Amino acid sequence: MARPSFLRTPPVRAAAALLTAGALATMTACSSTAPASEGESSGKAGGGEIQIGLLAPLTGGSASDGKGMQQGAELAIKQLNERGGVAGYTFKLKSVDVQGQSNDAVTKGVQTLVDDESVKAVVTGYASTSNFEIDEFAAAEKIYLIGGNTAQTQTIIEKDPAKYPTVWSVTPNYDAYGVEPVTLAESWADQGLWKPRSKTVFLVRSDNPYSESIADGLVKTFESKGWKIAGQEKVPFGAVNDWGTVIGKIRSADPDFIVNTDYQVANEAGFMRQFLQNPTKSLVFLQYGPNQPQFFELTKQQADGVLFNNLAGLVPSPNYAPSEQLKKDWKASYGTEEVDPQGVLTYSEIMIYAEALAKVGDPDDAKAVGAAIGASDTEQANGRIAFDPATHLAKQGDDFVPLQSFQFQDEKKVLIAPEKYKTGTFRLPPWMK
Repeated sequence: MARPSFLRTPPVRAAAALLTAGALATMTACSSTAPASEGESSGKAGGGEIQIGLLAPLTGGSASDGKGMQQGAELAIKQLNERGGVAGYTFKLKSVDVQGQSNDAVTKGVQTLVDDESVKAVVTGYASTSNFEIDEFAAAEKIYLIGGNTAQTQTIIEKDPAKYPTVWSVTPNYDAYGVEPVTLAESWADQGLWKPRSKTVFLVRSDNPYSESIADGLVKTFESKGWKIAGQEKVPFGAVNDWGTVIGKIRSADPDFIVNTDYQVANEAGFMRQFLQNPTKSLVFLQYGPNQPQFFELTKQQADGVLFNNLAGLVPSPNYAPSEQLKKDWKASYGTEEVDPQGVLTYSEIMIYAEALAKVGDPDDAKAVGAAIGASDTEQANGRIAFDPATHLAKQGDDFVPLQSFQFQDEKKVLIAPEKYKTGTFRLPPWMK
């Protein structure tokens, strides 16, 4: 396998000198920034403590995601402070719970962080289901780094990118989510690893923009490839404890492929446990939830055979230094190398902010810091992060942020695509043998 070009670290020149020598050496090991020109830094030498805000669902159905977001942010801040800070500043985290992602909870949280002048930047995996808060942070000229719901981010920003100089997404466009499961299924059929009986698929979606947009993309791709939609069901957004009605319809349809885009971990674990009580001979793909350690805790050996993917997790290559370093640091702090994917996002976001602050020097010059973020090209644990100026999304691809596809096998998470990084191959699920 050819070594990707972004594994070669570009030199860091004058602008990065705003970091302490020790901070620069350690940060460069974790991520590399495009070289700065002489005199690029416009910042004044500063001092004091900067608060970084965190919007996260710390309680409610997505609390496991919120925990990961908080852990990633805490680890990044701890490391930056241990290295002496950035441009004379140290950091402190201010966490705000968006609970069940209701508009009221997110609005209250945003207001709390906007009103606090000591909060110079805000990070999150996701906060609301529509990302409406982007407009609030842009109007307040507050740095906002986000990961989730990129379709919503793109829709908001692409109309007038200049209106959002302080808002950037470390996650790429989600279009690949609506294509890759179909592409892989057809490739397995071509290789003789699996034979669809009727090329039928049943889709389950949740009543929220993230789930809906991915399900819509999958429907479009399946139909374009000659598949028949055997059925679709929408469940309310929130906790779903009884999947009996939905699974009854799935059993009646007896499809070749089942897709559930309700991303909440407990919901997808419950769906899987109830499906396996009397399974159909169908491949099962679950959107996002199985990436979370909690999914395996809830399902154990019942997880074997489940398919899922992720645009937010570690790049799973032993030759990719940022991922390997974060695994070691995560284990030292939290006792496991299973780095939470939401934690990867907030960790990367804070490190990207710190590099931009190192260039600018003045945390109060949010537009300059935002411009430095948008111009950055850094290696983070989730891939090479470079931004599309038209959408403010990170670029997607095997040489940028790769879409990773997994299957649980023998109670382990096995990467089965992309080819460049995979550690195993697809297997027929045990309930189909």
